[in-house]
Amino acid sequence: MDQANALGRTRSPVADLIHGPCPAIVLGAGSQDPCPEMRRLHRIMAADNYGSELCIALTQHGVTWGALVLLRERGSRPFSPAETVRAAELAQPLASAVTRYVTDKPLRPRQVRFPSAVVVVGKNDEIAGATSAGRDALRGILPGVYPASDQELFSFIWHITYTVRRTGLPAITRAPTPLGWFSLQVQLLDGAMAGAVVVTLQPAPATELLPALAQWYGISARERTVIEEALQGQAAKQIARRLGLSPHTVNDHFKAVYRRTGVTSREELIACLF
Repeated sequence: MDQANALGRTRSPVADLIHGPCPAIVLGAGSQDPCPEMRRLHRIMAADNYGSELCIALTQHGVTWGALVLLRERGSRPFSPAETVRAAELAQPLASAVTRYVTDKPLRPRQVRFPSAVVVVGKNDEIAGATSAGRDALRGILPGVYPASDQELFSFIWHITYTVRRTGLPAITRAPTPLGWFSLQVQLLDGAMAGAVVVTLQPAPATELLPALAQWYGISARERTVIEEALQGQAAKQIARRLGLSPHTVNDHFKAVYRRTGVTSREELIACLF
């Protein structure tokens, strides 16, 4: 019971979930938490009529694959300490399920392209502006949500925006969508717009996508180096010479990557990355 009470009182930021002892926390709108950043997040929740949030960090083997956020409307029963404890127990199985869901599907080339989308979040957490491409791109990324108000449409950026505000450092995440893999980059603005945050949403370029795919599909450091050489247009013999390997070993690395990602050739692998 003492553990449950401690978990229920936890008000650690989402970023701390990844490295902290417990992978689940409860946040509540209207909390008197002294941390200004947490009060900011609670105001966002209250504006969207959410009264209680249970956030679970999906971490496995030291790698965080994402987060699961459960919400309850204002006026309904808030998440209890016992539910938080149970959620913490489910964090690793859920992380395993997420990785299987993504990696059981063969890697495929991007079928649809869309231009970079830019969203500016003002210092008071309002959507200060967004490119029309941003709203159009979200039709495919968030099916069933569009059309909606800006607050609803861009609700998925609030946690990463909060993390950037708290740390003061840029952040990037990459995720699969019905339109292919995309990257979400967030950073603080300065000067006349100090306190505002700019969010850039775009199809993930190969240089950003490869590190993420290496984590998701279990691609080794050596296999990743071989792929990086291939992305530069190097033939297998050239790659072998540059890396001090035999051509046979280079081909074995390619075959191992094909098995993990479900592609059938080097050309298809490169097409998936670009």
